[in-house]
Amino acid sequence: MKKLLTFFFLLFSLFVFSQEYQFDKKCVSNSTRISPKIGNKNSWKSYIYFNSSNNNYYMTQRNDDSYYYITDNSLKEVIALQRINSEKPYYSYLDKKTFDYSYSEKEIGKIIIKELAEDEFLVQCFVNDDSKKTNLEVKFKLYKSKTPMIEIRFMDLGQIIHKKIYDSLKERLNGNNFWILYAEVDYKNGYKFLYEFDNCEEIALNLKFN
Repeated sequence: MKKLLTFFFLLFSLFVFSQEYQFDKKCVSNSTRISPKIGNKNSWKSYIYFNSSNNNYYMTQRNDDSYYYITDNSLKEVIALQRINSEKPYYSYLDKKTFDYSYSEKEIGKIIIKELAEDEFLVQCFVNDDSKKTNLEVKFKLYKSKTPMIEIRFMDLGQIIHKKIYDSLKERLNGNNFWILYAEVDYKNGYKFLYEFDNCEEIALNLKFN
């Protein structure tokens, strides 16, 4: 009887804790350091995988290597995988980490959004209501899409700041069905970057693991 109960418990655990992700779109992500230029390496290319009917998660692949990272915004987790190339390629689970909300690299107490042109917005971040100077600025170029905006972590900053910016941007927009063409970031510490998302193609990739 005890063995039977153990079997059913294990079977139930596998059912409950299994995770499945489906991706139907793959896009190129180009990152360019506008200033300061450092050596000959000032731009990088990676890939982002999406589910066009579910904007709660996405997956990144850096520089065409074998490591993949699934960001699940609903579970607040980042899952690391490795693609094993063999006769039948497969994805091996490595580990997962929860978002660290214990700190923020920048203190942001106020956000102002200015519309520069059609579907082009400037997000200005301030430490508090009394601040005269911004400590972060992001210029977005958007276009309307059929699906809700995917909240990509594109800056070299944590999830807290990304969420504040996305929440403020979505509140300002007339609806949530937008795609980010590019984001130009002024970190207000001498560094400026351009993040572009384009060259999307249709794919069919299903990942399921326990």
